[in-house]
Amino acid sequence: MTLEAVFGMASTLAFFAWIGLFIFYSQPWIYTTLFSGVLMLLGGTYVFYLIYGISTGDMEGAGFGSLSEVKALMSSDEALLAGWIHYLAFDLFVGMWIANDAWKKDISRWLLLPALLGTFMAGPFGLMLYFIIRATKTGTLSQSTIA
Repeated sequence: MTLEAVFGMASTLAFFAWIGLFIFYSQPWIYTTLFSGVLMLLGGTYVFYLIYGISTGDMEGAGFGSLSEVKALMSSDEALLAGWIHYLAFDLFVGMWIANDAWKKDISRWLLLPALLGTFMAGPFGLMLYFIIRATKTGTLSQSTIA
């Protein structure tokens, strides 16, 4: 299977997972399905391509100490694909947390939509937007309400 095919399948899977999350956010089974199915599949694919990418890429100068070192980590297409899947999985996980928290706090699906779209497109922005929506709706943003 080509890397482009894996990229396309992972992206499509994540896209449909987000649609399911929005439609069924008040159904407990969606979280089990997304966690035990989609996130585990994305996670396994991520680990495979991460290991393959690191083992086959030129890791000279790679590390986390500078932007150029991080760029060197992505020196192979396989490692770059792993990085993309990393974003897909973590943004979906954050979206699942947002949707579940909103459901528990009785925040409307339609009020939630901008935060979910923001998280899908630009992870931290969507999470920040959700915290603003939640604070507006509930009147609080204390740390004890995050868990």
